[in-house]
Amino acid sequence: MVATVDAQEASTVANEGSRPESDQDADPGLMSESAEDPGVLLSQIEQRRSQKDSVFQLDPLRPLHDSADKWAGNLEDATNLKMGAAFNHLFMWLSESPLGDDEYGVASALDLLGTMELANVGEPNQGQLFFQLQGRWQYGPPGPEVLGTENLGSLVGTANTFSEYVPTFLLRNLYWQQGSAEAGWIFRVGKITTDATLSTSAHIASPITFLPTAGTGPFANALTDSGLGIAATWFINDRFKVLGIISDANADRFNFGDVTEGDFYSAVEFAYKIAPKTAKAGYSKLTLWHTDATKDGQAVNGHLGPEGYGFFIKHEQELTADGRLVAVFRYGKSYKQSAVYEEQFGAHFLFYNPTKSGLQHDLLGVAVNWAQANVTGARLESNVEIFYRFPIIRNFDMTLSYQSLINLALDPNNDHASAFGLRLRTTF
Repeated sequence: MVATVDAQEASTVANEGSRPESDQDADPGLMSESAEDPGVLLSQIEQRRSQKDSVFQLDPLRPLHDSADKWAGNLEDATNLKMGAAFNHLFMWLSESPLGDDEYGVASALDLLGTMELANVGEPNQGQLFFQLQGRWQYGPPGPEVLGTENLGSLVGTANTFSEYVPTFLLRNLYWQQGSAEAGWIFRVGKITTDATLSTSAHIASPITFLPTAGTGPFANALTDSGLGIAATWFINDRFKVLGIISDANADRFNFGDVTEGDFYSAVEFAYKIAPKTAKAGYSKLTLWHTDATKDGQAVNGHLGPEGYGFFIKHEQELTADGRLVAVFRYGKSYKQSAVYEEQFGAHFLFYNPTKSGLQHDLLGVAVNWAQANVTGARLESNVEIFYRFPIIRNFDMTLSYQSLINLALDPNNDHASAFGLRLRTTF
């Protein structure tokens, strides 16, 4: 995050045996810990530039990365504009395709983002403008996200965010942010993204860790889409903060929604660090939310259209003194058929540097998810996922993943299917 932080929040554990630095250890962004939040993503990109270890010391992308780093550095020196980019690519194969013709899908996602410090630069109450352009496209058959739904009948999903946009590029975020943990408050106003703000974890995001929709998104919350809104956080102490958000219920990432309709989504979130073992410990959170009905009852993002309310709980816990083993438990429930899931649960376990190879970006993850969708006749569906992520060459990560999908929600004749993934990621 570019905003000022206090020394305790910015520090890292230096004791022998602590896990190496990873992109999840970048400054959590204060308002959000999501890897898809613009402030967090910029911090991750900067952190990743310093990590040189990889399985193969070949570096065919070095000229490209060096040129991008030099250009970004010169731009920041000249204009105070800090920029970054992240490219993600996913190949996915299904064990079968009973509801469609395709058993594989390929999609890419590109984020171009930046921030400019414009007010009280270097002070705790610093103000800055954030923007994020996002592009998503697929190749030939349906993208991996659509593949699981249309060809397997899965509502837990196989690959959140990996599907195309039409048009390909859009303005995902554009907001003013001011304040910091040191100031004791922070707020943002403009075009914001609620699902990158609420119930977030640095350890859960489809570009870097787990893939399924139910395993990454808190969609037992009727989350509105990216649109006009305001969010604010009050830092009560170094372990407890409260966040509030109000956003246009008709928000649409492809435009600026229709705030004049007077339909709003609102939420309050209480976040507390329970028994932290290192300075990298994340928050456990309770989110309470309510949404008005959308215009004409149209579904958008996690919101199915009706007025409704609910809650979402996330407990995050370091299981070892060095913080290498982390568990995240999530449970949410919605009411009045307002959210994608009536109920969802997930248990996620992450083991950083499992081989103690010193790769800095080595990660093993295992998760179990189940969800009951707000779809008439849908079964309770479960998903077991395991992945291994490693830097195959410098600043270029590869992830191998396997998903076991049990009792496909929309296909009563399919009790089990498998999904195999190969994900690639690089940042500039």
